[in-house]
Amino acid sequence: MSRKNKVQDPDHVSIGKLVAWQMRPISLGAVTIITMYLSLYCTDTLGMPAALVGTLLMASKIFDGATDLFAGWLVDNTNTKLGKARPYELCIIGVWICMYAMFAASDTWSLTVKSVWLFVTYTLVFSVFSTLLNAAETPYIVRAFKTPLAVTKVSAYGGVIVTLGSMVVSVSFPIFVGTMGTSAAGWRRLMAMYAIPLVCIGLLRFFFVKEEADVNETAKEERVGIKDILQVVTSNRYIWLMALACMVPQLVTSLSAATYYFTWIVGDISLYSTVQMLSIVSLIVIIFFPTLMKKYSAMQLIGFFAAVAFAGYILLFFAGTNMPLLLIGSFLGGLVTLPTSYMKSPIIMQISDYNEHNGKPRMEATMAAVANFMNKIGSAFGSFLLGIMLTLGGYDGNLEVQPDGALTMIRILFSLVPAIFMIVVVLSSIGFRPLDKFSKEKELQG
Repeated sequence: MSRKNKVQDPDHVSIGKLVAWQMRPISLGAVTIITMYLSLYCTDTLGMPAALVGTLLMASKIFDGATDLFAGWLVDNTNTKLGKARPYELCIIGVWICMYAMFAASDTWSLTVKSVWLFVTYTLVFSVFSTLLNAAETPYIVRAFKTPLAVTKVSAYGGVIVTLGSMVVSVSFPIFVGTMGTSAAGWRRLMAMYAIPLVCIGLLRFFFVKEEADVNETAKEERVGIKDILQVVTSNRYIWLMALACMVPQLVTSLSAATYYFTWIVGDISLYSTVQMLSIVSLIVIIFFPTLMKKYSAMQLIGFFAAVAFAGYILLFFAGTNMPLLLIGSFLGGLVTLPTSYMKSPIIMQISDYNEHNGKPRMEATMAAVANFMNKIGSAFGSFLLGIMLTLGGYDGNLEVQPDGALTMIRILFSLVPAIFMIVVVLSSIGFRPLDKFSKEKELQG
């Protein structure tokens, strides 16, 4: 194909546009990485009780879940000269201003002031600005790129760029924490050092990736009311099948059973770092997603990888302390996170097309908000399930040797429980088949 024809190809994605698009996810991903050090900062630098910090963050997360659907409604009802979703990219500025403020508290403040400051800034970062960015993600990508295959390319190839960019932050930040994170003033300098360049990087998408005016030209752009949202989320079962399939990997991750397994079964938690390195290797798989998407739908890929993950988790149940088996089982089990993380937008495009076909607004942002809300529900339930099952097994962190019941429960949480949830994903994929057939027929007709 000539260069001219390649550029005119609706499935073509230029390197420059691909890179510019992924800069904001790198910036927002850095927020997640740096927030991992928030508790350490609060307890060791500000002198706040750990239990209080955990309670404040949990309370904020509860509020966070309540803002998702509102954010989806807001984005779906936005119509500006810059587009529907693109204006919300400016929220990355608010994210980093509040991130800096969150780590800029004074250790001389009273405990009450510190607590209020932490809750407000944390809530603004995640429940307001990040929520708006996430709600606008799908409406933006489907208007910036012309076809489902182009969206798949951006999601797949971009995942590698985001991971590599995030690794720069994850590797460098703890080094600077060791040298600068010994005082409140040091933390302020450290956050400024990261916040300023990451704001600039995060704005590249806004400046260089426009929404295409001719994309979805037949889509209904009338205002979306609460009644419209309720009708769609109650009548369109496919959004719930997609949300359920994408929620399960988040739930399994929040179980955090691997940390207990490598501590008490393997006997050396440092060996878990070897398993974590496999996430880099597994990213190679997503390079093949665009090719696979020419023949299979995103939900079919999710179902396939869930079946592979099921086999991996069953293998983990019998792995014991055998590292080769643990590596193979963990690699297979982790594959399901790839399509559920990077293929969500093409699925939402299908669901929105179905909404439009049925005479309803497309509501991409609302569809994405439902998925984000379910992810948070899954994360919360995973943590709850871990605590309940460990308690039922007789686990006691103060013991030097755990009872057999606790060790058995850890093995079950590490392997069989995730395997059961993989069946849920496979069933969700099967239930999605009628919409896959509808989308295929529409593509052939178009």
